[in-house]
Amino acid sequence: MTKLAVLISREEGFGIAGALPTTRCNPGDLRHSPHSQHPGGPTHADDIGTIDTDADGWADLERQLQIYAAEGLTLRAMVDLYAPPADNNDTAQYLAFVCEGLGLDPETRVSDALTQKA
Repeated sequence: MTKLAVLISREEGFGIAGALPTTRCNPGDLRHSPHSQHPGGPTHADDIGTIDTDADGWADLERQLQIYAAEGLTLRAMVDLYAPPADNNDTAQYLAFVCEGLGLDPETRVSDALTQKA
């Protein structure tokens, strides 16, 4: 598991009793992923995916981070996509949390950030 994935899960609320990422085994709070189901339907108001197990949730988050890495995104660009203000996120705070946790600059490539293991 990568440190970046762990930081994202913390920022998303995974591990907090009653939080959607926790109750839905979805540490990344992902809307769509290989293991996601949408019991309320694809247009349900809280379209965060429900995943069968925490292990599959972690795998889906790591997969998404690998996609961002393959696209050559920086941490700043990744957070802009992952946690946009339009979704009621404090994107600047989210980026600061991730960068501080990694000890990296916002212009660091996701691929470089993924070399840090949790």
